[in-house]
Amino acid sequence: MKISISEILAAPWATRVVSTAIRLKLFTILSNKMMTVQGISSRCGAVPHLLKAVLDVCVSMGLMELQNGRYMNSQFSREYFVAGASRYVGDLIELQHIESKQWDRLYEMIKGDTSVEVDQQFDQASHRTYIQAMNNLGTLAEAEALRNSVDLSDCKEMVDAGGGSGIYSVALCQKHPELRSTILDTKETLVITEEMTAGRKERKRITLREADITKESFGENIDAVLLSDVIYDESTAALVLRNAWNCLRKNGMLIVRGYYSDPEHSKHFFGALFVLNELVFDPNRKVMTISSLEKSVRDLGFTITDVSPLTERSFILIARK
Repeated sequence: MKISISEILAAPWATRVVSTAIRLKLFTILSNKMMTVQGISSRCGAVPHLLKAVLDVCVSMGLMELQNGRYMNSQFSREYFVAGASRYVGDLIELQHIESKQWDRLYEMIKGDTSVEVDQQFDQASHRTYIQAMNNLGTLAEAEALRNSVDLSDCKEMVDAGGGSGIYSVALCQKHPELRSTILDTKETLVITEEMTAGRKERKRITLREADITKESFGENIDAVLLSDVIYDESTAALVLRNAWNCLRKNGMLIVRGYYSDPEHSKHFFGALFVLNELVFDPNRKVMTISSLEKSVRDLGFTITDVSPLTERSFILIARK
């Protein structure tokens, strides 16, 4: 990925502006309307002349338009920044704001400053934001790419371990009308899963079950196991992969999807940043690369049939028992 010096210099300021606009719900307030600074200010509770400075930067970035003193969203912002839009990424941007405190300590961590406090605990609201943020990423062609890349025509029962919002179970059940999926996750996550899958016609073929996927059985004679955005830490990967192996029938399918780095080959920019994001929360953890993931899967006895980029951000690994 190539980036200009101007983009590097402007990036910290621009990111803060977009984050602030998302947190103020400016794009959602505008939606498909045209509004004055005063009208927007009355809706979001901002100081008008300071709000105008933020709005004007959004105009200069092409995120909004200004006509006769009234602001409106660009098509880009209507697609990505208006809450409820199918490709909304506001939750991800909100999550990045929550995580920014840790990123502010990156220099000290890299220098080995052990006095730096690491905040590893999310409150309930932050956890919800995290689940919704991962769902945001899923809507950016991740779920569609997985659906198009995986053939589960010979599978009836799938376990989606650490399934989060349920977006990937829904996508695969859409493609395969006979497929049933069991999502395993924590109790607090499954409350969110229930909300986010409610009303989907595929929901009747999706079961939610509370489980610690590092310790508890996934089931028996399962046709396929999906691990999407789940195994990044080497210390837990072996446990989860072992549980996947134990539950699969002979020739059962393992599907691993995630944002892995591949520094010697494809040089995934997003994957490299994702690794660093994991480290700012725990500098001592060993984060898996796509190469170390392949080794862990092979060491268990799986036969890998495919390892390849799924999107510009992610990799997919498919293996058979």
